[in-house]
Amino acid sequence: MPDAEQAFHRPNPSDFGCIFRDRQCSLALALPFKTGQNRAGQSKEIFSKVSSAAAATISPDNENLTAPTTLPAVCLQAIARHNKPDTVSEKRGEEWVHISAKEFIRRVRHVALGLADLGIRSHERVALISENRPEWSIADLAILSLGAVVVPLYTTQSVDQIEFILRDSGARALMVSGGRILKHAREGYGGIEHLEHVIVFESDSAETTENSTSLESIEARGAEIDREQPGAFDRLIARGKADDLATIIYTSGTTGEPKGVMLTHDNFISDVRSITTGLPISSADVSLSVLPLSHIFERTVFYVFCYMGVAVRSITASSRKACRQAA
Repeated sequence: MPDAEQAFHRPNPSDFGCIFRDRQCSLALALPFKTGQNRAGQSKEIFSKVSSAAAATISPDNENLTAPTTLPAVCLQAIARHNKPDTVSEKRGEEWVHISAKEFIRRVRHVALGLADLGIRSHERVALISENRPEWSIADLAILSLGAVVVPLYTTQSVDQIEFILRDSGARALMVSGGRILKHAREGYGGIEHLEHVIVFESDSAETTENSTSLESIEARGAEIDREQPGAFDRLIARGKADDLATIIYTSGTTGEPKGVMLTHDNFISDVRSITTGLPISSADVSLSVLPLSHIFERTVFYVFCYMGVAVRSITASSRKACRQAA
């Protein structure tokens, strides 16, 4: 087995000029780009190192994730274990707004219970279109906790692509951030009969959108159910199985219409198992979430960071601007 430090070295802060206080910042999926060098070549080298490290450490004897067996259970148990004050964060103006482990788990529980009360059931599809923000991951794990299937969309996709994916996946609900993204998505989901619910992260946007519900109201209803039935969420998440469908990811850049790639909970968990043994990261590290969470690579690494206790900072700007913003 190759030495992990050789296979994937920890970059110096000077590699990309960005430090969080006294802790080194590792750019999620954009690490470690060096200024003045060809980024395409660096990307290939980084991907090669990660793949080699992961492949060398996969073993049937590796039992570190044998229980639990579903992705939300893996992530939520790990988040609770690390109990960080800044599990996920986003920058509002000049300030970082942190969400603690307890608050993150509570919000996942409440969103899941609120969705269940709305009528969303296991194996049903829920589409998700939003820029990177804590609500993306909260919604993602809440949907998965129900046993429902996440259908992520890019905020940059055309109206025609949004409509095709919503129709082809059979999505019963769409979760959308708000603002210009909601306005853009609305052109694609109008008239889709099986799309019964539109849930908007930003309450102000929800108030101006016909037949929509705010995420805040979903959480409020879920909180009521959690108080009245303390074991309701645990019963929901316990129904999940490793081979249940977790997500349908539609390919981009292919000939013709996008194709839906179906991945199970176990597909993700096996990735977490291999990657965590190959990367020299720990709960002392901080990451920047730069690539879209709708991309399978960024999303998988978010799950890895949950498992390893790495704090995640959500960034919507380019990686270079993000470094300047985070400094």
